Amino acid sequence: MKYEKYYRLIQEQSEIYDKTQNCQVGQTWKYHLLPVIKNACILAERYGADKDVVEVAAIFHDYADLLDFANRENHHILGAELAEGVLIQDGFPQEFVDKVKLCITNHRASVVKDKFSVEEICVADADAMSHLDSFVELICWRAYLGEDIMDCNDFVKNKIKKSYAKMSKETQALMKDKYESIMKVLL
Repeated sequence: MKYEKYYRLIQEQSEIYDKTQNCQVGQTWKYHLLPVIKNACILAERYGADKDVVEVAAIFHDYADLLDFANRENHHILGAELAEGVLIQDGFPQEFVDKVKLCITNHRASVVKDKFSVEEICVADADAMSHLDSFVELICWRAYLGEDIMDCNDFVKNKIKKSYAKMSKETQALMKDKYESIMKVLL
């Protein structure tokens, strides 16, 4: 694996995060981070993006969140800065680092920003796709937090709608059947 060092770093941090900040039973690595990375790499291939930029940005896209959930509101900005520090220390050229940072900064659904590169689109779309891929985990997580069935349902339904709306038109077309099936299942 080309970026094994970074995979390990993020996996280890996600395990700490799940035990200390994510209701002790979260499975952030398995149900969010790995699907984002996998989907981002698939989209990079499909859309002709720089696969290295996309993979590294996908690995680090929620890094600030994993370090401290209090970073949630600005995790896209802090995560880009944190990734820059790691990548510069490891000798990556500034041009590569800047592309990774832009992908991380612009991946967040609740902060709508124009995406100017195909790499940014791949990471943002993959982040949104993970919510559709793991919607059952979202329901279980909200239930574990003590929400009743309708609150869980409403949270997940809104999350899925926002995630789908955030995707590029091309990725929406790829995910249309899955999106419609999920919306039929939710109350």
